[in-house]
Amino acid sequence: MKKYYRNYRRRGNTVFFAVMGAIFAGLGVLALFFMEPAAVWSAVCFVAAAALLTVPMFVVHATYAVEGGRLHVRVLFPKKIPVAGIGAIVISAYDSYRRWKGFQPETFKAGSGAEYNVPSVSFLRECDENELDLCDTRTYTRITYKRQLLFDAALDFDFLRAFADAGYAGKVYVSESIYGQYAPAFDEIFGKNDPRVIVYGRIPKELEKFRKNA
Repeated sequence: MKKYYRNYRRRGNTVFFAVMGAIFAGLGVLALFFMEPAAVWSAVCFVAAAALLTVPMFVVHATYAVEGGRLHVRVLFPKKIPVAGIGAIVISAYDSYRRWKGFQPETFKAGSGAEYNVPSVSFLRECDENELDLCDTRTYTRITYKRQLLFDAALDFDFLRAFADAGYAGKVYVSESIYGQYAPAFDEIFGKNDPRVIVYGRIPKELEKFRKNA
């Protein structure tokens, strides 16, 4: 079973947590000599250091995979989600929190020098298509469908191919910007003009219907 990382950027966050953990460990040592009651303050610092050093293992380096008709997710605890229980997936731009900048879309440069958005995938129990115009990024998708969200992650197209082969029969909603960048990959995996694949834009569905009928 091939595993994929949930988070696109991991090194920076791992280093950040490691440095913070080392700082608290150092404070724990100092507390033994300069704080009263020494044992209590030292224990608090060492517990904080242990938490900061182990968080990346379970959160920053969280993984997902598909095998045997199930989506395997490992964040804090392993979880298996039946593929048949996933009603829709939404593929939009992957964004993540950057310190001092807020949530920013992640991009990468191809060998040709062209810049692409990193795609994300959100697994939902069901999807109200009238809300899709809000979902241009992973974070907005998470907010919009928070009650229906099962899991979300950075998308690897090898995973998407395996997921489609695992018997997924639900809808595949792809944001217009992501489809424009990766159309050949979607066509290869699902075939051209597959009715399951629905490309959506930033225009609300009802307004789009009105414009077509005008």
